[in-house]
Amino acid sequence: MVNWNGWQDTLTGYESLAKSTYPAWELIVVENGSTDDSVTRLRGDRPRFHLVESPTNLGFAGACNVAVQAARERGADYVYFLNNDAAAEAGTLDTLAATSKSLDDAAVLGSVIRFSDDRSLQFWGSRQSKDGLPIWTPPSEERFAEAPALIESDFIMGASLFVPMPILDSVGPFDDRFFLNYEETDWCYRARAAGHRCLVVKDALVVHQGGATIGPPQGPMQIYFMRRNVLLLAEKHCTPRQYARLYVRQVLSIFSRLLRSMIGPGNDPRYSRTASWANAVATRDYMFRRFGDCPPIIRARAAKHRASI
Repeated sequence: MVNWNGWQDTLTGYESLAKSTYPAWELIVVENGSTDDSVTRLRGDRPRFHLVESPTNLGFAGACNVAVQAARERGADYVYFLNNDAAAEAGTLDTLAATSKSLDDAAVLGSVIRFSDDRSLQFWGSRQSKDGLPIWTPPSEERFAEAPALIESDFIMGASLFVPMPILDSVGPFDDRFFLNYEETDWCYRARAAGHRCLVVKDALVVHQGGATIGPPQGPMQIYFMRRNVLLLAEKHCTPRQYARLYVRQVLSIFSRLLRSMIGPGNDPRYSRTASWANAVATRDYMFRRFGDCPPIIRARAAKHRASI
């Protein structure tokens, strides 16, 4: 579990694990250079709770790599990545571990993820589009009810990602150039290329706030990391034609978004001046190979955007 300025969520996530019916878990929390009082709040003697303090923000990818090494040193058979704003149902770890054993620990597993406010479906699988990019399965309860016990997916969402340690060892670490967003997609694509299936376990459930760290979907941070990192994902996994098509579309979208934002976005937040600006900065940084964390101005604009909501 990665904590960045969210100790309350982290402790709530820990409490959800404390109710788990799976007996042999330990929680490794990577405190990711928070600027609030998270370090003080998370220090202390808690059962099965291990705090690893990073002096700087390594992003989700970098912090997960630190956590994997800590888990490896503790002799873990599996690593379960759980967002700090998510809560696993009591039987989820049991179900994931049992399913993994039944598959000879040869697959990457995930749970069904529902939003915590209304329990609507957030994630229960994905497929690759003709452009080579992920398309999440629509949140249809009817289709979900008819789905098999194990649902094939092109990737597993990092909010709830269960991996046997040998697969982590063979696939390698998360690419920390992503920092956050699409890092788990890239890792799962690499795992699938190595011959491992990605499966959503229908009977495993996690409820998730979503956006607790990065902000709302049309906020500057979400837009920046999504727009920059999708190009990096395409660069690594798409065909040259697919990549070129995406790149051209994204460059053209800068001008169309800026034009629409100047004319007037109406009620569509995708075309606000802030959203259009974040999209342009993301594309610029990709072109100049500026990966890792976002520029400080993105975080400043994101804080201002949140305050205005």
